[in-house]
Amino acid sequence: MFDLKIIGNTCKRYRLSLGYFQKHIAQDLGYSIENISSFEAGRNDNSKILLWYMLHGLKVSDIMEDLHEKK
Repeated sequence: MFDLKIIGNTCKRYRLSLGYFQKHIAQDLGYSIENISSFEAGRNDNSKILLWYMLHGLKVSDIMEDLHEKK
């Protein structure tokens, strides 16, 4: 089972490395900032949000590495 908090945290770190704010993702997707915040906190498993990160360069291997480190 995947840990949504780890996935969300990986996405957050990636977003920050790009210099983006949550509002940028929310605007791109037509979601509220609260939806993005909830995703990054691991309280929301919205695949459309995850796809945004991946379309902007986040790799599955980055997520898998973080998941394995936390075990």
